[in-house]
Parts: sequence; structure tokens; C-alpha cells
Amino acid sequence: MMIAANQPGAGLERWDVLVWLLIAFAVIVVVLAVVGRRARPTDDVLLWVPVGLERVTGIPGWAVGMIGTASFGLLVAGIGFYNDVAWHVGRGRDKQLLTAPHTMIITGLGFIALAAAIGVLFATLQRVETGLRVRALRVPWSAVPLGALGVCALGGFPLDDLWHKTYGIDVTMWSPTHMLMICGAAFSLIAAWLCLSEAGVQFGSSRWANLLHFIAAWFVLAGLSAPLGEFRFGVPQFQQLYHPVLLLLAAAFAFVPARIVMGRGWALVLALVTFLPELIGVVSGGARSDFVPTHTPGSFVAAAVAVELAAVVVGEQRRLRFALASGLGVATIGLAGEWLWNRNAIQPWHTALLPSALLVGGMVAVGAAVLGAAYAGAIIREPGRIPIKVLVVAAVLVVIGLALPLPRHTVPVTAAIDIHQTGTEATVTVRLDPPNAADHNNWFQVVAWQGGGLHVADLHPTSPGTYAADAPVPVGGKWKTLVRLARGDELMSAPVFMPADPEIGAVEIPATSRTIAFGNEQQYLMREVKPGPATVMTIAYSAVAIVSLLWAAAFVLACTRIPKQRPLRTPGTRGAAPSRAASTN
Repeated sequence: MMIAANQPGAGLERWDVLVWLLIAFAVIVVVLAVVGRRARPTDDVLLWVPVGLERVTGIPGWAVGMIGTASFGLLVAGIGFYNDVAWHVGRGRDKQLLTAPHTMIITGLGFIALAAAIGVLFATLQRVETGLRVRALRVPWSAVPLGALGVCALGGFPLDDLWHKTYGIDVTMWSPTHMLMICGAAFSLIAAWLCLSEAGVQFGSSRWANLLHFIAAWFVLAGLSAPLGEFRFGVPQFQQLYHPVLLLLAAAFAFVPARIVMGRGWALVLALVTFLPELIGVVSGGARSDFVPTHTPGSFVAAAVAVELAAVVVGEQRRLRFALASGLGVATIGLAGEWLWNRNAIQPWHTALLPSALLVGGMVAVGAAVLGAAYAGAIIREPGRIPIKVLVVAAVLVVIGLALPLPRHTVPVTAAIDIHQTGTEATVTVRLDPPNAADHNNWFQVVAWQGGGLHVADLHPTSPGTYAADAPVPVGGKWKTLVRLARGDELMSAPVFMPADPEIGAVEIPATSRTIAFGNEQQYLMREVKPGPATVMTIAYSAVAIVSLLWAAAFVLACTRIPKQRPLRTPGTRGAAPSRAASTN
């Protein structure tokens, strides 16, 4: 397999996407204000927008304002996030803090935090009878986790800047400060979906209600898929086992509540809406023409089918049974579907991955499905149908499953790398000692990146212990070209060519044949990293741990309190629709 992209990536520096998105948001706000003023001209000017929202949708303005603003924030942050990853993969480190992608991330995270504030402001202005009050402020319970997510994620940006100033401009997605921002945005719509429950907005009560529930479910799946960007851009730095594990977690947690809340067929609709644009791109040939070629990490269709089948076979009424059946279905049928899709991934799935993917991925899928069923109970205001002890066990399974693939090791392997350069490209042959070092590998490739795109060439055996790249790779210029070997928790690299980098005091590693021991990948993939005091690292990891507990506590608080109170309606909205009857099968 050979994947290449040579576009300069100048589009990553463009600001027009952010500008147009902000203009569109502002126009919508102005239109809503006009609608609200016409409906109630005597109201305070701050009431015009929530009144306009209620006039248009028939749904409490505080709820629509909160979920709409959070969705906009996640959209903006998501575009910035993917552009930023493409920047670092294709071009290397950035020269300034406020690049266009970084500014989009900050702006999006700001809107997520703003969404919680808007919910509180609108609820206060309209005198909604919330169960939580802070002086004069009326605080919806759903605003608590959303606000915690947005504020903490936004706070991760200055901490990230401090991290890079201390340890260098690393190019890994999963640093603690990066994950603080990624997860804050990823989980935001999980919190925002709760606001529809708190407002008594049931799926099926109106077209707007259906649309908002679907948007929330869609962004929940998209948000939980965000960490999979590690495997979307072709230079993963962690075990490949994380790829199926995170896929199954996202699918189980998103599709189980989608089926419970929205009913028959909607989990599959959600998967198709998510996957079809990517499939169209693959069929049209556009998926490989970007500045940095990508491969969407999951199709999700088979997992959605598994959840729908579980509902048909065992029913939804016994929530725990449905969750367990769904988790097992996602871990088997869903995994099989993802296996077919990822045979052509940039790092293809091989049989060496299967046993661990089934075991660890199955454990995570079952745990996530149980948690998703409990979360759905909060959305439809039917809590307590799964015992607390079971939920604790499910959460522990998910945490253990996410921790198991974390270790990365290096073992003694020597590579005799034969490099034949022609112009700016070179053919690469690798002879391994021991000869069986690449047996049962997850990937064995030559990767060239940060020179203006990404090239990935697979190494195929030509004789015992000898492998040849299936295409030439670029050397020279700013390209960083490596031989990468991954086998379970063993992740190793050896250099083919590395440019001189005076800014960090790194000398050139020329493109000449050599015999060299494979080393820890981080010394090559994160070449810019420098030693620094442990203080900042301690602060960062402590912040992630504390914030994770805070987020978990905020979600538990919201999910337990919302179903116990009456729906938070305002005088201008129609009465709450009754809960959707138990699912049709």
C-alpha cells in the first residue's frame, strides 16, 4: 500500500471558515431577536432571543439556546482540531500560538462554556423554576456538567501552552493537556442532550424536538469519535489496540441511548448519516487527495445494526438485558464490520490484533452499553432501572479497558536499512535481526511526514527477515522519514532520514544505508521534546485526574437530579409531551 499527499496545506492557514461560521451564528441570533421582539415587543431586550427560540421551535428557549450553542461550539472546535492535527502531521510544529486551527479550537471551547452560561441566563430571565439556585441565578442541572466541561477544557489551553514551553512542541495528540481539551469538547453534547430531558422535550413531540434529539445524538457519536483522530491521520503513536477499543466504546455508548430515546431504526440512521459522507468521498476518489490523507477510523454501521438487532431479539424494556445484548453485539457484529472497513486503513488491521480486540474491546463495549442505557434513562426521565452496583462495575470495565493498551515498550531488534536515493526519493529495504521480529506485526512501514504532507509505504517480505517498501519515499528537505514497527505493546522506530533542526539543536541524519537498533519511537516522532522540570508534568496530570473526577461527579449529579424534578417549562412554550412509550420492536 502506498498513500501520498504533496499539497502544501495552505488551506490550514485560512481564517475564512471561522469568520463565516461566526457570521452565520450572529445572523441566526439577530433573526431570533427580531422574531422575539415581534412576539413580545415589551419584553426586556435580553429576552428577545429566548422568546424567538420558543416562537420558532415551541421548546423552552433556555434548552434550545444551550444545545444550539454547544453544538456550534463543538462544530467549530472540531474543525479546528482536525485542521491542527493535519498541520502537525503534514508540516510539523507551528511557529505561533494563535494559528487559524488553534483559534478555532479556542473559539469552539469558548462557545461550549458559553452554552452553559446561556442556559443559566435564559432560565434566570424567564424565571424558570430550577432545582438549583445560586443567589439570583437559576441553574438547570444540565448546565452543571456542560459548564464544567467547557470551562475546564478552555482552561486546558494555557496549560497546554505552558506544557509546550516547558517540554517543547511535541506532535502527539494524546498529551494530558490535549486530552483535557479534546474530552471537554467531546463530552459536551452528552451534557447538552440532558437539557432536552430537563425541559421535558420528548422525542416524537414535534419536528423540532426530533431534530434537536438527533443533533444531540449525532454530536455525541462525533465527540466520542474525536480521540480516534490518533488513527485517522496515519501516524499513531499508541498501541493499535486503542483503535477498536475506542471505536466500540463510542458505538456502544452512542447507539444504545439513540435506540432507547428515539426508537426503532434511529441508531442505524445515525450511523448512516455519520458514515455516508466518508463513503461518498472514498467512492469518488476524494479521500486520498487531501493535504494529509486520512481514513475515517470507523463506519459504525455494523455496530448500529447490532444494537437494532439486540432490541428486536431481547427487547428494550429490561434495560440491563438490552444493554448487555447490545454490548456483546457491538463487540462481535460491530467489530466484524469495522474489521472489513479497516482492512484498507493507513495502518490496516491484521489478525494479530483480533484476540485483544475481542477481549478488551468486548469488555469496554459491554461497559459502555450499560452506561449508555443508564444515560438514556436520564434523558427519558426513567432513572434507576439499572442497579448502582452494576453501573459501578460497568464504569470499572471501561476504565480498565482504556488502561490496558497504554504501555509502550521497545525490545532488542536491529535493522540493516538499505537506502537507494534517486533525486528527492529513495527506495528502502530492511533486514531484521532477529529475522522474525516483524512476525505478527500490527504495522511495519516506512513513514515520511512533516515535509509537506504524508507518505506511508508498507514493508513486504522478500525473503526471511528481509522486507522491501512497496514504493519510494521522500528524503531531504523537511521530511522526517522513519521505519516503524509495531507489534502489540512494542512500538519502535529507526531513522531513514531526519533533517537538521537548528532551533532544537538537532543534527541531520542523512539518507544513507546503515545498521541501527530500533529505538523508542518518541525520540523520533517527538524529536522536538526537551527535558524539563517534573513540576509542570505533575500539575498537568493532576489537573487531568481532578477534572475527570469533577466531570464524572457533575454528570452523576445531573443524571440523578433531572428525572426527580418537574420539566423546566416557561410560560411561552407548549406543555411537555408525555414520555415516549416503551420502544417498539
